[in-house]
Amino acid sequence: MKIKLAAIITSIVAAGLLFAMYQPGDAAPYYNHDGSVDKNLTKHQIEQLKGKKDWWYYSVKVCANDYTMGIAGVVLKSDMDKQVLGVNKNIPKGECKVYGAVMKAKDSKTLGGDLIEKHEAMQRMLELKKGFGGMSKSQFNQAADEWGMLFHMTGYNPR
Repeated sequence: MKIKLAAIITSIVAAGLLFAMYQPGDAAPYYNHDGSVDKNLTKHQIEQLKGKKDWWYYSVKVCANDYTMGIAGVVLKSDMDKQVLGVNKNIPKGECKVYGAVMKAKDSKTLGGDLIEKHEAMQRMLELKKGFGGMSKSQFNQAADEWGMLFHMTGYNPR
């Protein structure tokens, strides 16, 4: 059963990569869960998996419109799931990249996401590192997990 599910997911991801080469016209601006608009992030594809009520293939398109963007990661969210994609890529000005995942969601309208640019990740890592000394054990563990995730995305250890 696990092999069959893995094969299905692999097939869907492969199909998603093939669709990623197709560049549709201007997509609608992307609205985050909080209602903010990110001009560099648009919804690219939302497709419900056949026979799977709460499973969706969801992808976003990241475009470097005004400047070359250093992307540390893309966070895809829904009402039931959260996927953190460690990207660690530079996107040249005027180019776009597509990132996606198979996600669980009760409603496709709840699918959303955020960009984590490299400079934002580095700034957050510095903030976390400065505050490590005065934290309780649970706060420290949570902050260390976040710092580790950001380190894994960027590959940098700010001093």
